[in-house]
Amino acid sequence: MPFTVADLLDLPSLRRARPEIVSGSAAIAVQPVRWVHTSEIFEIAPLLKGGEVLLTTGLGLVAVSPDARRSYIADLARVGVTALVLELGRTFPEVPAEVVTEAARVGLPLVLLHGVVPFIEVTEAAHSRILGGELAELRAAAGVREHLLAALAENRGLAAFIGSVSEAAGCPAGLTTTAGELVAGAERTAEQAGDEPHTAVVTVGGEAWGSLSLHPVPAPEPGSPGAAVLRAVLEVAVPLVAVEVSRSGGAPVSRHQAGADLLRDMVTGRYVSTGELASRAVGAGLVVRPGQKAIAICVHPRAARTSASSVVIAARAVASRVYGAALVAEHEGDVLIGVSTLPRELRRTLARFAEELEGELRSTVGGGVIVSAGSPVDDVPALVSVFPSARETAALAARLTPSATVVLAADFALYQLLVSLVDDEALESFVTGQLGALLAHDARTGAGLVMTLDTYLASGLSKTRTAETLGIRRQTLYGRLERIASLLGGLDLDNRERRTALDLALVSWRLRLAAAQPALLP
Repeated sequence: MPFTVADLLDLPSLRRARPEIVSGSAAIAVQPVRWVHTSEIFEIAPLLKGGEVLLTTGLGLVAVSPDARRSYIADLARVGVTALVLELGRTFPEVPAEVVTEAARVGLPLVLLHGVVPFIEVTEAAHSRILGGELAELRAAAGVREHLLAALAENRGLAAFIGSVSEAAGCPAGLTTTAGELVAGAERTAEQAGDEPHTAVVTVGGEAWGSLSLHPVPAPEPGSPGAAVLRAVLEVAVPLVAVEVSRSGGAPVSRHQAGADLLRDMVTGRYVSTGELASRAVGAGLVVRPGQKAIAICVHPRAARTSASSVVIAARAVASRVYGAALVAEHEGDVLIGVSTLPRELRRTLARFAEELEGELRSTVGGGVIVSAGSPVDDVPALVSVFPSARETAALAARLTPSATVVLAADFALYQLLVSLVDDEALESFVTGQLGALLAHDARTGAGLVMTLDTYLASGLSKTRTAETLGIRRQTLYGRLERIASLLGGLDLDNRERRTALDLALVSWRLRLAAAQPALLP
């Protein structure tokens, strides 16, 4: 953090002297102080470099004319002195008027001290702070260099390295070719539209290859610690990025391919640490911003003959429109996607994604797709734990609710629980106790009473919807419901406990049917 004039005046030794800001108050809080100098020499300006605060009792101004005093102030401003601090009492009981008016005219901050203070105390304290800040910046730069050299040594590709640059900078980084193609990292967001990125040219083989940009949110003020850190990161990162580009042969893996490789490594366990996953995700452009969650999506084709490559291409295009940056890859017949979104928008954005994807695939993919999402998680590495759930949910939905297009793992929690118990003897006894009479009747006659009851409950006890779903006349449905009630010894579906028991038994029955078919889960 730069040491400012305001910081100087806040030192205990100067606070005791009751400083009064006479001119330049707006600059006091932001003007950095390079050094603090004391002098009583009238012709001191040629000996200064700029950036100094000058402490004086005004002894050199006693025997000169008002015009000479005005020249003294103008010369200090011309060489870039940050502020003039004049101690009253030992030389001047009050500040000469021409000093005040000239300081205001040339914009030189002027501070009066109304108490005597040993200047050596001020300079010792100020220089300790100034040098300490420079040392901190040097240490920060050394830390950035160490971090990026370690990332370079891991040889995980350009996208992952740009992710490490983002980590070091504390904000998104983007690597763009001279043709304007973003090959790694994140794009500038709408929130950053008013902020100028920190950018440096990347030179490979003596020619400009592209540029590295850091996108602060929000943009730090010039001279602030944020800006200093970003400058240090750029200075260290640019030559290392050039090394990584050269290592990739000048044609690095695209962001899309880097994201696909990352996602496959996540679901197959081919990674070293969660830190690796985080940096690779940032390098592929996926950033989970404050308030957002990471979401695992599975696109499950309904037809086995569906071309996964067609789904991948369409899913990548739609995910980019709906979510922005996304990781997209095919894995064992499913298309898996990692994105970020606000939790309250999860269902809405997923429905939009599914609708647009169906539109993209309508002419090329027969049978359509089922889109499922796992539970939201805090960051990209945590997606490792929810992609299996997203895939299982999609596979279950394909068997149990084939008309569904969008499903969430949370909606299928009961199915997920019962899947592990599908062969449990207690569960089998429960299903038999609830539905045994109907199952036996269907086995003898093929009347489909269990399916009728299941559809009736799924239709919210609407006889019209049930008849339409089953494709039968209402009179036929009435007959079936009467037969069901008779076989079950009465059918009081207004009773919550009875209705819940039947519903659970029917869910278990559907799971048993699905388990009897091959390959329930991918």
